[in-house]
Amino acid sequence: MLQRWISVSRKRFMSPYLTALSLALCTLLAVSARAQAPQTAVEIVDRMLKQDPFGWDDAETTVRMTLVESGGAKRERVMESLRRRKNGKRQSVMRFRAPQEVAGTAFLMLERDKGESEQHVYLPGLKRTRRIVGREREGSFMGSDFSYSDLENKDTRESSQKRLPDEEVGGVKTYVIESTPAKGGSSAYSKIETWVRQDNFLPLRIRFYGKDGTLLKTLYTKRIRTMEGRPVVVEAQMVNKKSGHSTELTVDNLRPRKDIPDAAFTPTALEHG
Repeated sequence: MLQRWISVSRKRFMSPYLTALSLALCTLLAVSARAQAPQTAVEIVDRMLKQDPFGWDDAETTVRMTLVESGGAKRERVMESLRRRKNGKRQSVMRFRAPQEVAGTAFLMLERDKGESEQHVYLPGLKRTRRIVGREREGSFMGSDFSYSDLENKDTRESSQKRLPDEEVGGVKTYVIESTPAKGGSSAYSKIETWVRQDNFLPLRIRFYGKDGTLLKTLYTKRIRTMEGRPVVVEAQMVNKKSGHSTELTVDNLRPRKDIPDAAFTPTALEHG
């Protein structure tokens, strides 16, 4: 009887104790989750950029670029990309392999601590490499709807960030961020609006506005895959509002590489691909 009384008493004592402990743990976890979740626009943008949406960091990638005319005619280009991070800065080389008219063209981009990234393009027809500077960065990258400036994310990264009310896109919860480049700066845009998935911080939609405030183009994420254990955008489309022209990007192959040599990321190396 004594043992039974002790057992019952222990259960009566432990039950409220365990309940209180469980509630305390749940509260602690909830507070911790809120603390870890990004609260500001700057935090959300930082998470998005660090996520590396296309998954090209430390990897060799094959990408199809499809140029779509307003009437529906298509031209397809194939390029191979090597990209890595060194000391926190991205370095990338893109080489076009097809069709014949652009085969051999190569592009190099090196992020710098301050200011614009260093960009170089090699044109096989001229057999020379030249640097992309100034207003050239606003020009079309290989006839696509992406500018040279778009490739470095500088306009988003170095803008003033403002968090707008959250929205759902296709049933997916997103953070909405308005990025405003500094006035008098080199950006071709007055603002950029980005819809960022709340579950994995990939951008679902990005709108680019001209200096006069009109919508110029929109980048849509069309398909996401899990590659090497993380979500990666494998299909996207940039649509030009004014011309009706669009550019589709499709990742056909992605192979992680940690052995890319320093020599691959030099202007001289562009001529020997």
